[in-house]
Amino acid sequence: MDEQSGVGTQELKKDRSNAQEGGIKAVAHTASGYANALPNGQLWPGENGTVPNGMPVTNGEMDFLNGEHANTSMDAASSDGPPRIEQPWRNEDSNKHLGKLMDRLAQQCYIDLNKTLTEMTAQDDAAAVVAPRINGLSAQGLMDTSEVSLRKKRMLMDFAHDQRDRFTKTLVLSDWSRNAEEMANIIDVRVWQETQRNAYTFAANAIAATKFKSVGFKVPAPNIDGAMEVLGTGKASWVPDMGYIPPKRLTAKQLLKTLKSMNVTLATRLNLHEELPPHMNDFSIADGRATFTVPGEFEVDLSVADEETTSPFYFIDFRFLFSPSSNALNEQIRAHLEFQTNRALASKSLQGCYDFLHNFVLTHKINVLRSQGAELIREEWFDCIKVENMRRNLVVQYWASMPGPKSWIEIGISSGKKRTAGTVKSRNATPRLCVRWFRKGQEVTDEVLNFDWETLSLKKCLMTVIGMHCFGKLGVTRDGLHVLATENAASEVLEVELSSSEVVAPEDCALQLRLPSMKKPLSVRLEPVTGLFSISPATNATMNSERTLNSDPQVDVARLLASLSCAVVQERIRKQAELLGWQVVRIPVSAKPICGHGVLQQTIFSVPGWCQQWALAVSCGLGGERWWAVQLSESKPSEPSKAVAKEVNATRELPVKDVLGEKIVDASRATLLAIERLAVAEVSYTVLSQQLRSMRIPHQTEKPVSNVTNGTDTRQPSTGAVYLQFAALMRDVRDKSWEAWATDSVRVSPGGIEDSGEEMNTDGKQALVRHDLRLNLAPGKMKHLQQLLSKSRDRDVAMNGHGGLAIRLRTPFGEPFVEHIRTRLRNLECLDRYVTTLQKLHYNLTAVSMAKLSFAYSDIAPVLHAQLTFASNGTGPMRLKLGPADSNPHQRIRVMLEQCLLNGTAKEAFQLFAQLLTFTLPTLQALERIERIRGTHQTVTIRVRGAAWYNLSYKAPSPACAFSIRLRPKRQGNKTVAHWHVEPTKDQTDGVAIAEELAKGLKALWQTKGKGWVGVGSGAIADTTGIGAVLEALDELVRASDAPLIAPAPEMPTGAVPKTTEQPPPLPLQAKEPQKKPAVEPAAKAAKQPAAGAKKKEEPEYIELD
Repeated sequence: MDEQSGVGTQELKKDRSNAQEGGIKAVAHTASGYANALPNGQLWPGENGTVPNGMPVTNGEMDFLNGEHANTSMDAASSDGPPRIEQPWRNEDSNKHLGKLMDRLAQQCYIDLNKTLTEMTAQDDAAAVVAPRINGLSAQGLMDTSEVSLRKKRMLMDFAHDQRDRFTKTLVLSDWSRNAEEMANIIDVRVWQETQRNAYTFAANAIAATKFKSVGFKVPAPNIDGAMEVLGTGKASWVPDMGYIPPKRLTAKQLLKTLKSMNVTLATRLNLHEELPPHMNDFSIADGRATFTVPGEFEVDLSVADEETTSPFYFIDFRFLFSPSSNALNEQIRAHLEFQTNRALASKSLQGCYDFLHNFVLTHKINVLRSQGAELIREEWFDCIKVENMRRNLVVQYWASMPGPKSWIEIGISSGKKRTAGTVKSRNATPRLCVRWFRKGQEVTDEVLNFDWETLSLKKCLMTVIGMHCFGKLGVTRDGLHVLATENAASEVLEVELSSSEVVAPEDCALQLRLPSMKKPLSVRLEPVTGLFSISPATNATMNSERTLNSDPQVDVARLLASLSCAVVQERIRKQAELLGWQVVRIPVSAKPICGHGVLQQTIFSVPGWCQQWALAVSCGLGGERWWAVQLSESKPSEPSKAVAKEVNATRELPVKDVLGEKIVDASRATLLAIERLAVAEVSYTVLSQQLRSMRIPHQTEKPVSNVTNGTDTRQPSTGAVYLQFAALMRDVRDKSWEAWATDSVRVSPGGIEDSGEEMNTDGKQALVRHDLRLNLAPGKMKHLQQLLSKSRDRDVAMNGHGGLAIRLRTPFGEPFVEHIRTRLRNLECLDRYVTTLQKLHYNLTAVSMAKLSFAYSDIAPVLHAQLTFASNGTGPMRLKLGPADSNPHQRIRVMLEQCLLNGTAKEAFQLFAQLLTFTLPTLQALERIERIRGTHQTVTIRVRGAAWYNLSYKAPSPACAFSIRLRPKRQGNKTVAHWHVEPTKDQTDGVAIAEELAKGLKALWQTKGKGWVGVGSGAIADTTGIGAVLEALDELVRASDAPLIAPAPEMPTGAVPKTTEQPPPLPLQAKEPQKKPAVEPAAKAAKQPAAGAKKKEEPEYIELD
């Protein structure tokens, strides 16, 4: 088979090639034959020759008709060729690529092969009988007689035959495709010819249609002569005279008598002989006619022409009794109405007349309503209703542009037959107008539509139906809202109102929805004309909900309105929050509602000043809004916190309703600020409780309570408090002698975020929260401080006469602050020690607070005072300010005094600081007097080595010398006393001896004594009362001496400290009466004196206490 197929294919190609070549030769032969066979000696185009007439003809010398010239044809012949034919068919979708066809054919062949092989494998040859074999061969030789095997071979042969036919056709197409361009040109010509033929046909049809339409515009020639004759003479001579004799005109009496006779005849016949239809019992007789009245339909005038009772009535006049209608019927309708009425009267008498006229009026009413519907479509109901006339039924579809199932009304004529228990009662059945209402494709059978059929108005009918539709739709929504409110236990909170009666205008049918926090209720209406939902007041949320309701017919309206009401509340809260600087925090879309079941809307706000881990959230449902303090996961450091979606880790509900009461209804600025205070308090409670539990400090939380009494809010809402044990909070396990100085209950209550910019943290972002601490002092504790603070106006600390103590504390928001409480209480304890120390030294306290401590330590004019400023957090260094700033002698050692306050324990450091003010004052005053005496000569230099160690140096023209002035403590029994030691420095002149005269004076000075001082041979020792006299005597001695015999020692730079190996042992000092005697009492154990011969350490800058 394959060999045959190959041979056949080669032969097919050979035959096709021969056929093409033969075709080309035939065309050429035909062309040459035409050249020889043209009549009259005409030549084939492109050849030269002569015609039989003997006229020579050459290219370009032929004559042309109608003024044409040979050059024109030559120009056309020399152009680019004929205009290109359009080829729109080549880009049509019906054209398929041959390559794609061959791919599909190969794919189909593969599929068919698999299918054939599967079917061959499925053939069951188990039933085939195998003949016995002899020596390995069957008895039948090589003949295959198995039915299953033959069936398989037949299936394979059928597959091969079908595929061969397909590929043969494809081969033919592929061969023709080589000449596809020539074939396409032929198709182009064919398409062009069909286009031209269709154009001819269309032009002929258009001409015929124009001729047919112009028939009505033909006007016959006017008969002007006849018209002039009729207008001039009033007669027409061409009209034949029939010769009739006109009847005599009746007189008035005869006419009246005739009419009376007709009235009597009509009355007699109608009352005695005629059986009147039930609907024509209302009639009147006058002027020879009987007028029958059918209310709401028509009036008809009938009369008779004979007194015979069997003679028929005949039609006189007809009038409609409904509006809108016209009693002036045109001649054609009147003629038809008269003919049909007389015909009905002749056949069925009055019953037939009523049946005909009644059906005529009903049909006319439907036509009037249809015309009104067409008028409505042209006016405001455009594209909102559709009017269809189906025989004698009028179908009006309203809200046509709404998606989903449609709604319509059908106005038609019913037979009037009543159905009772499966039987039809047709006795006295009268056709009437009826209405069927279909709402969303379902017929409404439980509603009664009462239309006014006397005053026809399709608009009123539509408004009635639409009003009932709106009432039903909004009623279903109201019931759904009630169900949702019941599920969420919000029946007492949600207020839903709907028009009490369904017989109401559609524009007045509205659903009122209100939540307590709404300023205005949501009003939901349905537009009567379009059927679209309209929600007011207009906001962004209502606009989005309107768009959803009007585009999605499957949406749950009740749930959407419930969510919308919550969104309106949320939007109002969000606007007020934006005014306060709150920012919305994004959370993942997949996150679950943070506030449990029944939440329809929720928003998380980032409050200014709050840390990133805490935020304020509000959730809204049908039960109202609830406020929460939420803890968020920290954002990544590389991403801004405002642009990262955060996750909620923990939530704590705020007792807003319990505290604010009815104020929560009004989402005003004051309400949001009150909620923020509650949230700050809740966060503070949470952080404080967690820290207290970790530190195992017993505590108890007091819930916030409402301050509203009888509808009047008397003060700021309470934020609750936390009570903790004072002893557990302040006890120092290392100090065995510690005693509690307050009762065992400390009340901590947050007071909100500080509004002042000074209270912000150093980064300027995280605010500080104010906490109020209240406790009671133990009996006999802090008496001195209590007397001072009870009169103080410090806003951070206050005491009363009964021992009540109030402290204001400021801590970063959201951070643990137990250590801050401890620090503030310890600072207060230190302040009490400071006050006690100063009062023991008889200093005059001028200002005492947690921020600063001011006191005067010299009563002699000018009064000297000092001010200590404490850090706001209670842990920073203290700052010392001395006054007067320009004349205070301690300005020289102010830095050393500040360092003295920072070194050592707080108690000993402040005690040493206070004592140094007393001990150093006379010394520094004496040194200032020495400087003033020298004036501008600058012959004396004072160097400060420490707070109680100075160097006094002289230079030319005074003798070069230097002296050390130093305060040294000494142990005397149970007391430690301190004296000033004045002596020459050992390395004062770098080995140069002091002048002889000055040396003699100093030797004499060191051997004398005075009040408060005594010479010791190598120097002088003085107390606070005698140090000034010693220094003045020393300065007078130097000034009295002459200029030195040797060159003065080189001047040391200012601030340089000469080296020394001398170091007195540091001893604590405690002055008992500093203004009277220099002895001081020890405040702690004195340090031991260094052993003899031991190497002395470097001298410290100031005296230290143990």
